[in-house]
Amino acid sequence: MRSRILQVKDYREVDVKPLLKPFMPDEAALEAELKRLTNPYVRWETGESVSAGDQAVCRLVSDCPRFNKENVRFVAGSGMFHKELEALAIGMKAGEAREAELPEGRVSVTLTGVMNRVVPEPSDGMVKKLGLEGVETVADYRAYLLAQQKEAAFQDALYEPQKRLMAEVIAGSEFVLCKEDWAAVVNRELDRCRTLCRQEGMVLEEMTPEQFRGRIPVKSYHELVAMLQYDSWDSLCRCLLGRWYAQTDGFQAGEADYDAFIADYAATWHISVENAREANPYETFIFNEYAGHAYTVLKQYIRKFY
Repeated sequence: MRSRILQVKDYREVDVKPLLKPFMPDEAALEAELKRLTNPYVRWETGESVSAGDQAVCRLVSDCPRFNKENVRFVAGSGMFHKELEALAIGMKAGEAREAELPEGRVSVTLTGVMNRVVPEPSDGMVKKLGLEGVETVADYRAYLLAQQKEAAFQDALYEPQKRLMAEVIAGSEFVLCKEDWAAVVNRELDRCRTLCRQEGMVLEEMTPEQFRGRIPVKSYHELVAMLQYDSWDSLCRCLLGRWYAQTDGFQAGEADYDAFIADYAATWHISVENAREANPYETFIFNEYAGHAYTVLKQYIRKFY
């Protein structure tokens, strides 16, 4: 590759803070996960009255055969049996009878038994049994869940700031881009698309708009060529940036990484290793790895402000 970088704009000079949405913890989701922690420890005890989540045992009397049963067991408020009758049972005491007027007819409900659902409070012992490294207490687990929330929110919010930062770095840097390198990027991507289509029994140059739909965001081969020609300038810049950053941060991509990628690609797409290699030549993999490394460097910078 004859293309090269003359000068790189320092991404640390770009203020990305205004581009980031503030993180807001989802307390309801945290509490739901803490409750989930206690699920294996829930126990049932004989009770006197029904609350939502308790098991109710009832005798139903009705002219409708569906609701004329001697012994019916359901969890009140679950909606798994009958929404109105479950709601009717909440608050009933053992031996009490109530009636409901349903579209199918009148139903008399007598509560014959109750099993109360007893949910313990989350404990450090429950947390330890999860086997999470460095997570020993309920407080640790809450912090762990909060960190997961924050990471998910960061990934959701990353696209625009990363895109803007990359655009500013490329615009502020000086490149020498050779036409043959740009053409090589375009042709590699065309060859990859051609191979993928052939593996599905299609000829890329002859594909219809319907065949493109869901595969590539164009309607014709000529639109695909135009899209790749447009995108490949930035792709080439990103690859050069990735190689520039790799000179100082030690990033390297090689045969071992390629073999691991091919194995994962073949398993993910349920194809042979041979087809995976044909669709992803080593040269293309290396190019994409360094282009991706440029994104990784900027991502690490953006993370500091989130």
